Amino acid sequence: MDRAAEHFLRDCYRRKKPARGKDFAQSLDLTPEYFSWLAAQALGESLHVFLRKKQVEYAARLLRRTPLSVEEIAVRSGFGTRSAMHRWFVKVHGIGPAAFRERKK
Repeated sequence: MDRAAEHFLRDCYRRKKPARGKDFAQSLDLTPEYFSWLAAQALGESLHVFLRKKQVEYAARLLRRTPLSVEEIAVRSGFGTRSAMHRWFVKVHGIGPAAFRERKK
């Protein structure tokens, strides 16, 4: 699942399009409902949460390794907006992306 998710997300990042569970399911020739059920069984969390956590990991890597603005990283990591990325960053790391970058300097 991890490898397939990373491939799917990389494709989304390259195209600068949102990462949606239904698109991930379709890329594997599965119905969104069945794939969501499979993901929940295998991961212990919803597909939506799993994908967002993967996006946060990628955004964190960009924050640590590049001088890109938080806005650009939000777009490149598939969140679309700074506020969407901020919400998920706080859920995962307990702090926003700008504070995360400052701590990692």
